[in-house]
Amino acid sequence: MNAGIFVGLDVGRSSLQAAARPAGQQWFANTDDAGVCEIATVLTSVQPEIIVLEAQGGVELPVAGTLATTGLPLAFVSRRNVREFARSVGQGRADRSHAELLAHFAELVRPEARPIPASVLEQLQVLKARQREIMSILALERSRLNVEVAPVQRNIRNHIYFLERSVASLTEDINQTVRSSSIWR
Repeated sequence: MNAGIFVGLDVGRSSLQAAARPAGQQWFANTDDAGVCEIATVLTSVQPEIIVLEAQGGVELPVAGTLATTGLPLAFVSRRNVREFARSVGQGRADRSHAELLAHFAELVRPEARPIPASVLEQLQVLKARQREIMSILALERSRLNVEVAPVQRNIRNHIYFLERSVASLTEDINQTVRSSSIWR
């Protein structure tokens, strides 16, 4: 890990924003699997001392699951703590991005990154790998929807429905694994 680099990660419903201190670097991506993997790759190359995410009630869990599989140090912080920190340093909501505020929080407060047990890490890696496999099968099936034969098209639609439910189930399993792990507490 690179001592002295602190990252704040703001997870929204459709976008991710990461900011690093003290360098002031920023990265943006979508919250889809490709965007999360892109941010994970960038952060892996940066090797920050810690990545701080705000616990928001679940939207951040798939992102945390992906980041956890890379071995990056994560810390979840409460909204209340971040809000109090912003007040104490005189930061208004419009003064900087939320990711920058989280990075500043990480730099000054230095919350503890909780290590993930090897068994949980392995479980997350297997779940993410399976999720990616199913998502690529799903993409293939969607590309086959232009078939003119009605029974085949119906079969493809049924398979797509099944695959979408499988992805949703795996996402929930990933979320539950992160929630029950030591990084969430």
